[in-house]
Parts: sequence; C-alpha cells; structure tokens
Amino acid sequence: MSGQVPEYQFWLLAEISPVHSEKVINALRDYLVMGYNRMEACGRHGVSPGYFSGALKRFQRVSQTVYRLVPFYFPEAGHEVHRGE
Repeated sequence: MSGQVPEYQFWLLAEISPVHSEKVINALRDYLVMGYNRMEACGRHGVSPGYFSGALKRFQRVSQTVYRLVPFYFPEAGHEVHRGE
C-alpha cells in the first residue's frame, strides 16, 4: 500500500479519520502517498513506529468502511450490499 494512495483520496480519508495529530497525518501521507517506508515516514515527523502502526490501522479501517458504503450511494457500482455482518 506504500505510495499507492492518490493525494486527493488521502486528504478525503484524513478528513473523516479518527487521526487528528498533524505529525501523524503527515507521516501517514509520506508512507501512503509519497512511498516512504514506515521508518522513514516516522523519522521525518517524529512519530513512534508503534503509534504509527495503530494510526495506520485506524486509517485503513476508515478506507474499508468507505468502500463498504459505496453501494448504498452508487448501486450501479456493482458491489454487493450486505446489511450487517
């Protein structure tokens, strides 16, 4: 996933994510958008690797939730709608 997220998509996800620390968001951007490895992204912004991993999981959870919401807004997208898990 490193370096594979478009910048605009990243900032939209950042808007709705539970991650609020500017330095953590910048480290996530370096990793997800710019393609830095985890250690480089953490070092550039003074974020501990453990905290970064937790923030990355929360960020990925938001992305997965948005993906699951798509069929409710765009039924023609072809995703199967599951009501509950």
